Amino acid sequence: MTKKKKNKDNSLYLSDLTPLSTAGKIALGLIYVLLIIWAAVILVPLLIMTISSFNSNQGQYISLNSDFIFGLDNFKYLFEKTHFVRWVLNTLKIATITTLLTLIFVSFTGYAYSRFRFKGKKASLMTIMLVQIIPAFAGITAYYAIHSIVSGIIPVFSRSAMLILIYAGGAIATNTFILKGYLDSISPELDEAARIDGCSNFQVYRLIIMPLARPMLAIIALQCFIGPFLDYMMPKILLTNPNDYTLATGLFTLINDMRTMNQPAFAAGGFLSAIPVMLLFLALQDELVSGLSSGAVKG
Repeated sequence: MTKKKKNKDNSLYLSDLTPLSTAGKIALGLIYVLLIIWAAVILVPLLIMTISSFNSNQGQYISLNSDFIFGLDNFKYLFEKTHFVRWVLNTLKIATITTLLTLIFVSFTGYAYSRFRFKGKKASLMTIMLVQIIPAFAGITAYYAIHSIVSGIIPVFSRSAMLILIYAGGAIATNTFILKGYLDSISPELDEAARIDGCSNFQVYRLIIMPLARPMLAIIALQCFIGPFLDYMMPKILLTNPNDYTLATGLFTLINDMRTMNQPAFAAGGFLSAIPVMLLFLALQDELVSGLSSGAVKG
């Protein structure tokens, strides 16, 4: 009797899901193996970069066989023998202005496409989608021509300003469609209730829609801010003065020329370049969590 009850207890399955079959267990195991491999592909290079950044017992090349001697020589090389601080400031300036311009314009265009009807709405949305097919590199000749024309009229218009306009223009086109789709999921009844209470279109935009759209705006801001930190090709083509380089372009000079080769310093620069993005992510994480529950709640 006791043995039968014990077997019955072992066969209990306290879940709404059906038990996995043998094939299901094998498939689940393979999924875990793939996830572990994927995590290793991402984490191992980061680990090597971090260890190499603080290892002073290296020459021009990263050496995993050498004894680890903790030191800040690679960081000292960055700050004393390169324009690293200038590259950081250039990148932060470009990333910040690009992010602000994108958020301002995308919030208006996304709201307009989501909430208003106007002539050419569908055609312009299709145009925005089709423009994304063309790579930014394809317009490099036009960028040079535009810069020459504008700088002739406005001498202070630098190539860094041109780079900001290129980043912001591409981000506005892409994120307008994304934000429009997000705002479409917000009930128009909120707009109607606000207008009954006497709100204008701008007040609906500022007080109702934008607070609800903060999670998507936070994601857009993060993507726009990260872009200039990752892009190498466009700054390399447009920026000819080493003092104007962005981080990606400047750090690449440490590994593309034998005369200035210093892979450990490059790893140290990569380690430091992740800090601004991490800080922005930490600053925006509350918006990602609480944005949906903090706006347009009527008691």
